[in-house]
Amino acid sequence: MAVTPKIPETRPVGFPPTRAESRPELLAPGAPALRVLAEPLTALYGLPGFLLPLMHPATAAATLKRDRVFADPDADILDFARRLRDTIEMIAGVAHAGDEADHIAYAMRELHRPMRGEDTRGATYHAWTRDIWTWNWAAITAGFMRGYEVLRGWPDREFRDDAYLGLIEVGRRFGVLGMPATYDEFLAVWPMERDRVADPRNEGVRTLVGLIHARGLPAPRALRPMPLPVWALVTAPIRHFLRVAIMVGLLPEEREMIGFPERAMDRAGLRIHVAFWRVILPRKISYRVGLAWMSARARWSTPVWRTHFSAEALAARAESA
Repeated sequence: MAVTPKIPETRPVGFPPTRAESRPELLAPGAPALRVLAEPLTALYGLPGFLLPLMHPATAAATLKRDRVFADPDADILDFARRLRDTIEMIAGVAHAGDEADHIAYAMRELHRPMRGEDTRGATYHAWTRDIWTWNWAAITAGFMRGYEVLRGWPDREFRDDAYLGLIEVGRRFGVLGMPATYDEFLAVWPMERDRVADPRNEGVRTLVGLIHARGLPAPRALRPMPLPVWALVTAPIRHFLRVAIMVGLLPEEREMIGFPERAMDRAGLRIHVAFWRVILPRKISYRVGLAWMSARARWSTPVWRTHFSAEALAARAESA
C-alpha cells in the first residue's frame, strides 16, 4: 500500500495579519518596557535603532528623499545627533509623555502618510503598508532589546518577556500589526523576515555606517576648514563610540550584512562599556536619570512633537501633500 508523503508545513511569508490586544498595564509606571525606554543607554547607543530600519528598501528610499540629514548635503554631525534624539524621544514619548502620548502616537503614524514611491529595488511602496510598518517596528524592537540585553542584562526572563510585550503595546498605539506574540517567537521569526526583505548595502545604510570614518562624519560648518587628519583625531572618541554602539545593537550577522569592519579594539571597547553599565552605574540610578531627562525636556524644552509634528504642523503638511 502506497504511503502518501507528508507535505511539510510552510510558514506564511511576512508577519501575521493580527492586531495585539490593548494591554495598558504593560506601560504602567515602573513596567519593564518603560524602564528600557527610559534608560539613557537606549538613546546613547541608539544608532542601531536608526540603522536596522534603514535596511528596509522602502524605509531607505523614503529617508533618502525626505529626511533632511540624508537629503541635505549641508547636514552635519549635529543634525544627525538631533535626528536620532528626536526619533528616540518620539518612541519613548508614546509610553512616557502622559497626556501627550496619544498625540505622539497619532503623529508617529501621520508623519509617514505621504511617504510613497519606489524603493531601492524599484518596487512601489507606501509606508503604511502593513508589512513595511511592522517590519520597521520589529527592527527597532530588535535593536532596543539587544542593546539592553548586552549592556544591562535581563534581571530575569519575566522582565525580558514583559519588556518585549510592552514594546508591542507601544507599536500597537500607532498601528503596528502582527508582531510575534512572545519574545522567543520574535527571536525565531525576525531573522527570517530581516533576511527576506533587507537591502543592507543601500545608500542610507552606507551613509550611517560611514559615520564611523572621519571622511563620512560631516563636520559643522565652522569646523570644515579643519584638515582631515586633525578632524580624524578630534572625532576619534565619537567615532569609537559609534562603533561600540553598532557592536551593542547589531548581531554579528547583521554587522556582516552592512559591511561593518569589526576590530579587536571594538571588542575591547565593548567590554569596557558593558562593565560600566553593569558594575559602575546601578539600574535604579540610570532609570531615574532617564526619567528626569524626559521630564525636563517636556517641561522646559520643545520636543519635536510640539514643533515639527504638532497637530497644526501635521495638518499643514497634509494640505500641502
